[in-house]
Amino acid sequence: MNWRRATALGGRGLFVVLWLVVAALALYAAARYRYVADWTANGRNSLSRPSAHIVRALRAPVDIVAFAHGASLRRELTALIAKYRRVDPHIRLTFINPNEHPARVRRLGIRFNGEIQVRYRGQRVLVTDPSETGITNALARLERTGIRRLTFLTGNRERRAQDRSGLGLSSWAGQLRARGFTVASTNISAGPLTPAAAGVLVIADPRVRFLAGEVRTLEGFVHKGGNLLVLLEPGHTGGLSPLLTHLGVHLRKGYVVDPTSSLLTDESPDFVAIRRYPDRGPVRGMHLVTVFPTAAALALTPAHGFRAAPILATGASAWTQEAPLARIVEAPRGTTPAALSIGAILTRADKGTKQRVAVVGDSDFASNSYVGEGGNLALAMNLANWLAHDDAFINLPNRASADLTLTLTGAEEDVIAFGFLLVLPTILLGSAFAVWWRKRRL
Repeated sequence: MNWRRATALGGRGLFVVLWLVVAALALYAAARYRYVADWTANGRNSLSRPSAHIVRALRAPVDIVAFAHGASLRRELTALIAKYRRVDPHIRLTFINPNEHPARVRRLGIRFNGEIQVRYRGQRVLVTDPSETGITNALARLERTGIRRLTFLTGNRERRAQDRSGLGLSSWAGQLRARGFTVASTNISAGPLTPAAAGVLVIADPRVRFLAGEVRTLEGFVHKGGNLLVLLEPGHTGGLSPLLTHLGVHLRKGYVVDPTSSLLTDESPDFVAIRRYPDRGPVRGMHLVTVFPTAAALALTPAHGFRAAPILATGASAWTQEAPLARIVEAPRGTTPAALSIGAILTRADKGTKQRVAVVGDSDFASNSYVGEGGNLALAMNLANWLAHDDAFINLPNRASADLTLTLTGAEEDVIAFGFLLVLPTILLGSAFAVWWRKRRL
């Protein structure tokens, strides 16, 4: 009997010892390893995938100095930077009370309580918007290693980066500046164009025909290895046909009609919508629908060592026509519907680097009126990043604010109203009556 009791006590003791060992190992693992999970619906307590991608691409430590006083504001900034530190623990955060260092604040140009300074590889950027978007854009500007300059050509009534009208490109230009690009303009008659000075040259829908000498200037820019973006409209090459022929691109007559686009946009079939993209260049990984009001189709016959590839293609039921759309939309007699390319990229090896050119048969998609539609802004930014040889920044959109709205159907609203106005009061009254009745019987 004593032997059995001793055996039982020994088993219990061994069980306790094993549990203590497990607990000790768990404590050691908790101290040695760290695991954080964000279970919120939109991951609002974590960095968005684009921001995390940029943070992981950093090649040196980041120092963030927050000029802030007030416990509440400092807690908010600490929580914000904690998202970045979960991706890269080497990011350092330091607080400075601006009231205690007025001379330093004036020297650095600090104007607001809560403004932060991001330091990376000897460079410094002030962020007046202490948010994920502001900090991520600052990191993108500091890390950007490719060509940082986009020059919009002027002098032939092209669309301008300063124009805030519906036809202008000011919204796109603002996003380019936020992502670290220098946006400039130059007149074709100002002198020779060089890739070193212009960076990426943008020709957006010229409405005045280029002179022969101006075309030769552009051909010289391409011959020197310059990266180029050409945005055109149906029937408006602006005298650029010799340049396009030099590149191996031809603009087909008329405009594109794609009846299947109406199913996506509920617009006229000449309002082209594209939702599928090849896995190459500036559209690699894109999944957003892009829209192109009245686009021209391109024919590609690469020349002078260029390799061409379409990046924007319609559905198989599209065609081109010159006549206005009739009430009944159908392909003209003798026309066979087929997939048409409205955007293409061209590459060529040049002195150890790769020259890049992009041609799109529509310029409206990047204008102020349409750049906010679908994935148009993403496409415009991707084209700029690809031409600037910053492929790591392709498809890095801003994340919308999460969990700020709650959308309910009519039936869901009725259920909530019925529950709060009738069901819940009935339950409470029934409970009170049951308690009263029980006490009365006692």
